[in-house]
Amino acid sequence: MRTALYLIIATALWGLNFHLAKVMLQYSPAMVAGFWRYLFGVIVLLGFSYKNLPGWSLIKKNIGSLAFAGIIGLFGFNFFFFWGLKYTTALNAALIVSLNPALALIFSVVLLKTKISSSQIAGVILAFVGVLFLITKGNLYRLNQVEFSIGDFYIFLSNIVFSLYHVWVKKNSGKMETMHFTLITNVMCFLVFLLILPFQELNNFANYSYQFWLAAIGIGAFGTSLAYYLWNKGVGEIGAAQAGIYMNIAPLSTVLFSLFFGEQLFPYHIISFMIIVTGLLIMQLKPAVYKR
Repeated sequence: MRTALYLIIATALWGLNFHLAKVMLQYSPAMVAGFWRYLFGVIVLLGFSYKNLPGWSLIKKNIGSLAFAGIIGLFGFNFFFFWGLKYTTALNAALIVSLNPALALIFSVVLLKTKISSSQIAGVILAFVGVLFLITKGNLYRLNQVEFSIGDFYIFLSNIVFSLYHVWVKKNSGKMETMHFTLITNVMCFLVFLLILPFQELNNFANYSYQFWLAAIGIGAFGTSLAYYLWNKGVGEIGAAQAGIYMNIAPLSTVLFSLFFGEQLFPYHIISFMIIVTGLLIMQLKPAVYKR
């Protein structure tokens, strides 16, 4: 029950992140928004862990895993995430990211040799159908006429990177404390944003509205530091494939928060969500198991 609570809170906060990121992008370029997200996120994480900071020997021993998770996983995800949200809606992005359990399962099979069942295969297929229903705006017959939004494409790429991140967390769980892993990987992600900041178009920060700063602090303190800490803790305990089912909560959270952010909700959003969730629930059934 405790592990489930960790994952529920984390994914609910990630659902809110889609809206907070859209607010930030009204005032700043994508990479600058990412910089502020991780600046506030790292500050809060340091506040949590300043009495128990990881030693250099621990970092050096696990530098490869930490670099992959922090630079490829977190920065890669945020790079495509913020760029995608410039060109698509928060609801579309959240529904595409809800494919995460299916992608995490696929990567778990390939990279961790996880066993896969026939129900999981069926669930993966149905979840992908749900996303196709979203992309075609409720008319699958128009699939061959669809012009994919560049924003949807970027969000899908961010989802692939995020799924790999989950698998990597599970593969390397137990090598260090969850707080240490979360802090170091977030610091690495922040440093990459810091390095590219001078090459971005920087507006006068004094001109940013209070909405920007509220969104930046919210996505940093809660949607980054707290959410990643709880998620990493949950994934370390039950694995990427099982934890992935909780990603269903992210689009639901996004839909609920859309009522406060003025997002337009269409029937195909609801139907897509129902199809995807049905597929993810089917993945949890336990029929005969086959080895890859």
